[in-house]
Amino acid sequence: MLTWFSFHHEFPSDFRNAIEWWQYDPTKWCISMWKWMGLAYNLKTFPQNEIEKGRLQQTQKKLDQKRAALDWGQPLELLPVISWDEFVEQTKTEGKAWIAVAGVIHDVSSFIKDHPGGKALISAAVGKDATAIFNGGIYNHSNAAHNLLSTMRIGVLRGGCEVEIWKRAQSENKDIASIRDSSGQRIVRAGNQPTRVGQPVASADAA
Repeated sequence: MLTWFSFHHEFPSDFRNAIEWWQYDPTKWCISMWKWMGLAYNLKTFPQNEIEKGRLQQTQKKLDQKRAALDWGQPLELLPVISWDEFVEQTKTEGKAWIAVAGVIHDVSSFIKDHPGGKALISAAVGKDATAIFNGGIYNHSNAAHNLLSTMRIGVLRGGCEVEIWKRAQSENKDIASIRDSSGQRIVRAGNQPTRVGQPVASADAA
């Protein structure tokens, strides 16, 4: 939001100190009335397009601050690469409640009891590639479900298709297009989570 001081500082050539006519600014009201009476003329205002840019940038800054305070899950580039055999072994011998979705491994142990579809359904996906199940094979999960799943990610599956390729490119400092906020954090748009796929993908099980 552009305050009285910030507006005047950003746009010093504008005779107003508040943008909208109804915003408290006695000076602006007086000068506008003098103009209407023919006592003031050639009043300077900054281009509205530039004012709207400033408004948008201030709004974006506030959004970035809110985004930074939320848990979006461990960034993909910081996750370890785990082989399929290790993934399966951890679930069978160590009792880990891990599932793989679109090449990303998630620990769902803390969520099993709260799963809206019941414990049996999510438990059946443990130790398996649940990409197709999660993306419409049984139920096409919501945007909120993908966001929640991202907070449970613990690793990237070796051979996990696009996710591992992206992670490898990051480590090699290759130019991978991504949207980042003013603090440098990646922005994940609704519908663009790495676990969301347009079509069910083949199982990541070793050939």
